[in-house]
Amino acid sequence: MSIANPPPSTVALSKTVFIERKSRSQAVAAFDKAAEQMHKHRQSVYIFPEGTRSYYDQPDLLPFKKGAFHLAVQAQVPIIPVAVANYTNVLDVRRKLFRPGTVPVRVAKPIFTKGKTKEDVDALMKETRDVMLRELKDVTAKARSTGVALKAGEKVNGVAKSSGIDMAVAGGKEL
Repeated sequence: MSIANPPPSTVALSKTVFIERKSRSQAVAAFDKAAEQMHKHRQSVYIFPEGTRSYYDQPDLLPFKKGAFHLAVQAQVPIIPVAVANYTNVLDVRRKLFRPGTVPVRVAKPIFTKGKTKEDVDALMKETRDVMLRELKDVTAKARSTGVALKAGEKVNGVAKSSGIDMAVAGGKEL
């Protein structure tokens, strides 16, 4: 089974709602369907509001997209901000680094949308981003102070360890 291409039955069972970001009318229709499913099945939705990965070495966030906030307002459900500590010490795609490790996660207090309308989306998005950025910086600072995350400016040692196998790497070549 391929993770990138799950069988249709898996997608159907997970109640996945796909959002076509290139077409506003299709995106709005998909959000309508998602809001309906959230209420009908009491389903939670996990959305990455940046819209893509940032690959930052330091704790920071890309600008947020509005879709998740429109959905939360439309469904009148709370937003639960989740911040994941900077984890370049464990996974760094640009440097092809993958090591075992612990990545702390922080769940902040809910931000309620009950009674909010589409006119509140910009303020809701800013409030959520501010909370997430504050939590991200705090959880990363704590992770760095305990040795879980790389300290600012600290470099990796070029040794990868996974499944009990050690391999030293220099310039992308096995030693």
